Amino acid sequence: MRRCIDHLFRFSCVSWMLLIILLAFPLQSHAQAIPETRITSYSILGSPTVSAVLIDQILAANNSPATGNGQAIYNDGVKYGIDPVFALAFFMHESSFGTAGIAQMTHSPGNLRCIPTAACVSGYAAFSSWNAGFDAWYQLMSNLYVNTWGLTTLDQIIPRYAPPTDNNDDAAYISAVENAIDTWRGNQTAIQGPQPIVNATTTPAVTSPATPATSYQADGYIIVGKPTINAAFIDKILTLYHSPAAGKGQALYNAGVKAHIDPVFALALFMHDSIFGTVGMARVTRAVGNLPASASTTCHCENFHGYRQYSSWEAGFSDWYLFIQSHYINQGITTIGQIVPDYSVSKDPAIITAFIKTVEARVDRWRHQYTQKSQAGGTSLSLSSLGQ
Repeated sequence: MRRCIDHLFRFSCVSWMLLIILLAFPLQSHAQAIPETRITSYSILGSPTVSAVLIDQILAANNSPATGNGQAIYNDGVKYGIDPVFALAFFMHESSFGTAGIAQMTHSPGNLRCIPTAACVSGYAAFSSWNAGFDAWYQLMSNLYVNTWGLTTLDQIIPRYAPPTDNNDDAAYISAVENAIDTWRGNQTAIQGPQPIVNATTTPAVTSPATPATSYQADGYIIVGKPTINAAFIDKILTLYHSPAAGKGQALYNAGVKAHIDPVFALALFMHDSIFGTVGMARVTRAVGNLPASASTTCHCENFHGYRQYSSWEAGFSDWYLFIQSHYINQGITTIGQIVPDYSVSKDPAIITAFIKTVEARVDRWRHQYTQKSQAGGTSLSLSSLGQ
C-alpha cells in the first residue's frame, strides 16, 4: 500500500512538473512576441526642456505675433511646474503660433472658451496680451486638468481638451504635438545640450541666458556642392514626420542637383522653418521657407499675406533653390553662417546663433545617418535614430 502511495505521489509530481513546463513555454513565447512598451515623456509636468531663446527662435521662424515673449512663456512654465514646450506645441496646433484663426484677435494660445476672468469674443476667451493668454492657459492646465481631474499626459488631456464630439481627430492632434515636442527637444540638445533641471519654485535665470550669445562662426558648412544624401533618404525623413511633402523627395533632390546645392541644406531649413510643412504658413503655401512675395514673372507663385505661395511642393522646391542662388550664392555668400543672419526673420543674435547651430547639427546627423545606412545596405530610419 505504501509503495502504491509512493508511486502515485511520484506520478503526481511528474504530472505537475510537465504541466508547469507546458504552460511556461507558451507564456514565454507570448512574452517574447509582445513588443517593447514605448517609454514616453509626454507628461506636461516638469522642468523646462527648452530654453526661452529657443522658444523665441521657433516663434520668429513661424512669423508668430507672439515673437519676443519667449522669456514670459518660459517663466510661466516654471511658475506652474509645466514644461513650456507643451504650451508651445498647443499654440502651434491651435493657431499656427497665432497666425491663423480667432487667436489673431483673442491672444489666446490655446483657443480657450469663454471664462469669467476674460472678455468673450465669438465664444472664445480674449486677452489683452499674449502674456495674459499664456498665463490663462497654464492656469487652466494646472488648476483644472492636473489638480482637479488628475490628468497629466497628452493622451489623457487632449481627448478632454479637444473632444471627438467637436469633430476633432485626437490621434492626429496627439501625434502632431508629440512630433513637435520631440523635434524641439532635439533642437535644444543640439544648441545648448540638455537643459539643467530646475525647481519649479525657483527663478529661471539659471537655464536661460540673460544676454545674447556670442556670434557663432559657421565654417565648413558650404551649401554649394553635390548631394550628400539621396532621394530615398529624404523621402524617409519626410514620411517619418508625416510631412505633406512626403513622396516628393526625388523632386527636392533633383532641384538641388540642378541648382548645384546640396539638398541636405534645403531639408534642414525646411525642418527648421515649418517641421517639413506640418506647422505654420507652409501648410498652405507649400514653401520650404517663408520667402517674401515676389513680383518676378519667373516665380511661379502667388502672394499670400506678403509671402510666396505655390500650387505644388515641386514648384516651392524649385523656387527656393532659385532664391538661394540669386540672393546668396551669386553674391558670394555660400555658407550657413553667412546666409542665416539675413535669411532669419529674427535679427536677435542669440536666435540667429541658435538657428545656425540647429541647422548644422541636423546636417551632421543626417550625413552621418546616411553614411551608416548606406554602408549597411539600406535606408531604414526611425525618429529615435535621427536624434529625436
